[in-house]
Amino acid sequence: MQSARYAGPPMFARGRKRRTLVMWAAVPLVVGIGIGMLIGGNLQSKSPQNTGDTTPSPAVPDQLEYTDMPCDPGSSVLVLHSLEGAMAQSEVRVLLDYETMWVRHRESANPALRGQTALLSRRDDVCPVIVPEDSRFTQFIWLGPFPSDTAPALCEALFKVTGKNCIPAQVVR
Repeated sequence: MQSARYAGPPMFARGRKRRTLVMWAAVPLVVGIGIGMLIGGNLQSKSPQNTGDTTPSPAVPDQLEYTDMPCDPGSSVLVLHSLEGAMAQSEVRVLLDYETMWVRHRESANPALRGQTALLSRRDDVCPVIVPEDSRFTQFIWLGPFPSDTAPALCEALFKVTGKNCIPAQVVR
């Protein structure tokens, strides 16, 4: 007859090390959940200022302002984005605002960037030399105009890759 081997106390009761390890794993989890509930739990304002009977006005979509691209001989523009027609106006607005903010941030790197803002043009309002053959692109975000000899250096001043996300394009060839 073979005797059964004694394996010791059950797994959950073996030693203090396991219980301590489990406790140290559970404490941060509980603390994290508690902090998350405090931060994100009650985002509604409970102040009496929002208790009026006025109905909020519907949000009016921000209209985009389109600009004709100047096609003066000897000048260039920096084409920053070629956009497809399916892109939402809000996304186009974000790109315009971002590029304008980035130019203002980097204008100390090159004096030609001072006072520049990102502009938006429709396909029909862009210089014929710049319009790509792919008809998906219907809008263009650009900076300029600049003298053609300084345009490539502006891509570097903006920390953009020439030919990728910054195309110095001569508007007349």
